[in-house]
Amino acid sequence: MPEAAPSKDLTAGTLLGLFGGVKGLIDSSVPATVFVVARLFADLNASVVAAVVAGLLVVAVRKARGESLQQAFSGFFGLVLAVVIVRSTGTGKGFFLPGILITAASGVAFLVSLVVGRPAVALGLAAFDPRYAVWREHAALRRACVLATAVWTASFFIRAGVATTVALSVGDKGSDNAVILIVINAVKWPLIIGSALYTVALVKKADVPELEPSGR
Repeated sequence: MPEAAPSKDLTAGTLLGLFGGVKGLIDSSVPATVFVVARLFADLNASVVAAVVAGLLVVAVRKARGESLQQAFSGFFGLVLAVVIVRSTGTGKGFFLPGILITAASGVAFLVSLVVGRPAVALGLAAFDPRYAVWREHAALRRACVLATAVWTASFFIRAGVATTVALSVGDKGSDNAVILIVINAVKWPLIIGSALYTVALVKKADVPELEPSGR
């Protein structure tokens, strides 16, 4: 009689893996960082070129290492959109608009998942490990997923709101762009890590049972 596959250990790291992992989040921030640094020493056009080169290097390095290119290509698509906005508006602040919109859209998606009764965290956990597919019947797990999804929803909206407020309140010099990036990251990382740790704590407290061995 075959045994069920062993359950995976749920940690903040594995949870972040559902969103591309810490490395994926870092890789996606490389072009913006290069853009901001370049803006401190060069004009807008040169900074855009430097950011595009950085984005291409991220894709090339991932391919050379045999890593997934899905998130790299998604990040590069966002980079291309940012470049289009910068070229259209002639302002460096436009570079941050796609990231702000994506973050806000993520908040909307998580909020909709709550409204329709299919919490995004529950769906992600079920895809991560079949033992969590019982979230509809397991009351404690269902509550944990709803609360965790609500926390992630709030974190997305807070990040988008803070980034928008800062972008609108500063100028468009290289140092101003640096301020925007610093604030975005200062809010982004604590919220992402805090939400992940809180989610793991809630799910583990729900005490979901291991899967029973399956018969033939």
